[in-house]
Amino acid sequence: MSIMDISFDSLIAKTSHFIALAEEFAVTAWNQKYAPEMLGTALGLLALLIIIRSVKKHFRPIRLFDNRAGVVEVSRKALDQLVQSVCYSLGALNRPDVEIYTRRGRLNMSVAVKLESGQKLTDATAEIQNALTSAFREHLGVEKLGKIDVKVTGFKGLIYKPTTKFLPPSPELDKNDDDLLLSERDPLFDSVDDDRAPLK
Repeated sequence: MSIMDISFDSLIAKTSHFIALAEEFAVTAWNQKYAPEMLGTALGLLALLIIIRSVKKHFRPIRLFDNRAGVVEVSRKALDQLVQSVCYSLGALNRPDVEIYTRRGRLNMSVAVKLESGQKLTDATAEIQNALTSAFREHLGVEKLGKIDVKVTGFKGLIYKPTTKFLPPSPELDKNDDDLLLSERDPLFDSVDDDRAPLK
């Protein structure tokens, strides 16, 4: 038997021993008084800490780059406003839903917009991606850009606009009736100054 086999068997034995101790400790702790309440409280505190950390991470400024003078950070609100400005200038019909995050030292973003009907999807999304890339590089000096995902949430407007308006036909008037109110055949009211009226 080689030294490698002995070391592997020893590692398995130690791991089994630790698992048995952990199981025994869990059973003993669960049998204690108020164990379920204490476990529930601990899980609640853990969930609260995770939520607080997520909220702080959401509002934490994003580190763009370092220079000789120090670190340059930009708030997520400022980046969100820049993305909205670019999307509005390209014809977005709603307030874009923007998600900005960093991954492997690169700035990534996901933008959800509503477009006007009739726009070609590939051209519209490519134009948004190119404009965002140029804006972040020219205005913020960000060279390490990652993915720019564009999600189209809907379309607004008509794709094909009708050339003629469909209006109901107008009712035909009698050619002999120049004025319906003063028609001699069926007047709506009699004249009070009629000379033919008999005098009393």
